[in-house]
Amino acid sequence: MNLIKKEANEAKVESKKGNEYRLPAVDIVEKDSEYQMVFDLPGVEKDDIQLKVEKGVLTLTADCSKLPGAEYECIRNEMAFSGFRRSFELGDSVNGEGIAADYRNGTLKLTLPKREEQKTRQIQIRVE
Repeated sequence: MNLIKKEANEAKVESKKGNEYRLPAVDIVEKDSEYQMVFDLPGVEKDDIQLKVEKGVLTLTADCSKLPGAEYECIRNEMAFSGFRRSFELGDSVNGEGIAADYRNGTLKLTLPKREEQKTRQIQIRVE
């Protein structure tokens, strides 16, 4: 799987609508029959997450619907109330139809099954 980040090497991406998105942190693990991607999406609700595969590119978009209230006055403001967006090329090794997603406590876990021809298989050695 060629998990190339589609955005430039910037910390923020701006949408066509003028929304600002940050690149979410991700861990990628390769197993015998699948890849696993774990995204950190603090402040995002499950219903605000969109995943799509188009032309071999997996795109995650997550909007942060939580906004500070009027009484939220900071003397130092370091928290960002923006969404997340990130894209990856899947390449030929991933079965895009079989991708599964689970979300719990601000962490999104994707399971991307490998195509049958990409799975690791053990070869038995015969003794003659």
